[in-house]
Amino acid sequence: MKKYIYGINTVKEAFKNSKRNIHRLIVENTSGSKLMDIIKMANRKKINVQFAPKKLMDKMSNKSNHQGVIIEIDDIHYYSLDEALNIDAKEKNVMWLAIDSLTDPQNFGSIIRTAVCMGFSSILFSENRSCQITPTVEKIASGAIEKIKFVRVVNLNQSFIYLKEKNFWIYGFDMNGSDVRSIKFNFPIVLVVGSEGEGLHLKTKEHCDEVLRIPQISDFDSLNASIAAAIAMYEVRRRI
Repeated sequence: MKKYIYGINTVKEAFKNSKRNIHRLIVENTSGSKLMDIIKMANRKKINVQFAPKKLMDKMSNKSNHQGVIIEIDDIHYYSLDEALNIDAKEKNVMWLAIDSLTDPQNFGSIIRTAVCMGFSSILFSENRSCQITPTVEKIASGAIEKIKFVRVVNLNQSFIYLKEKNFWIYGFDMNGSDVRSIKFNFPIVLVVGSEGEGLHLKTKEHCDEVLRIPQISDFDSLNASIAAAIAMYEVRRRI
């Protein structure tokens, strides 16, 4: 399946690192000179370059900030659990991230970017109860999409049971968990972060080996989902 993705950094990263088939580059009529480096990248890869008016590109990008550049590209490859496990089989201190019903594409894109920066190798999420990899997510992730594996499953909790059989430890983050500073992490690890409003579902918590919280002052609202996820990932990363 083809899709449109947009934004200067997203497009550049796709040209540099993506294994997906890129079908064409679309450049805004008035932006050609500013995007000459991207046009040259397309030419080197023998990718068709087309020019289009801003009005049409706004429509193609759902009125998002496309920055004058769009590519038509195949959708990302979704790995099965076994495929992702086999790729990571020889790695030490494997870190996966799981998303429990996160729905905001801005948060999801930011979380993907942080996951790549912190060395997480796979992101596990539900095909029905979570935000999917939309063009908005790809733009916010700013190229990080190409540097991590995505495992899309029917049932997140059944996946946790399977991963435990493969010796993974499941750690969830929730406001009502134990203080993360008191925990020693075991690897390989799946770090589970919840949705913007509800946090982790009850069933998800039941499948976690530990439910942890990030300590904060008590008279203020909870952290933004992507910020909380970033702190959680950093906590795991610094323990390696």
